[in-house]
Amino acid sequence: MSNNPYKLDNLPKIMREVRKAIGFTQFQLGQLLGGKDQRYVSEVENGLSTLTPELCIKWFEVCGAYEHIDLVHYLFRLHPRATAPVDPALNVSPSKALINFMKQTKESLEAAENIALWLANERPGRVEALPMSDLKEILDLGPAIDTLFYALSRSHGLKMQELAEKWTRKALMDQVAMSKQEERQAMLV
Repeated sequence: MSNNPYKLDNLPKIMREVRKAIGFTQFQLGQLLGGKDQRYVSEVENGLSTLTPELCIKWFEVCGAYEHIDLVHYLFRLHPRATAPVDPALNVSPSKALINFMKQTKESLEAAENIALWLANERPGRVEALPMSDLKEILDLGPAIDTLFYALSRSHGLKMQELAEKWTRKALMDQVAMSKQEERQAMLV
């Protein structure tokens, strides 16, 4: 990963660029970050403060820079499937984002069929390499979904957190979501 264009050291500069792009002063952003002062924001932007994922996510959340939240997940390796963020320029048009999502869905279904055949042909004692190109096609669905939601958020006011909360409530009712801590503990006993 030595040729990786994303580096944690560049994050303070990116945070400054995002703040300036939306027109916040350091004072204004500090207030939105929970009553922080201008000096605090300046220290973050100049790399004089230790960055935490929580701070970076809150910063980009306040700025409406969703792709940069994806960048934080990627840089801090907050999830094993965290990937480099999609270029914000691709997240502007909902119609293009939907067409891309449909294309990625079709390619993912074809990849899933290939993986199903690969799994069906597994034989005891025979080890074959994972079908990485097919798995990549399935992974491509995540950024395609993000692109669609980011575009809808920007153009039509989609409240992504509200959507996620509705999904969570339904998943809990359908018993699809992870069970409560007590129930997980009981299952482990």
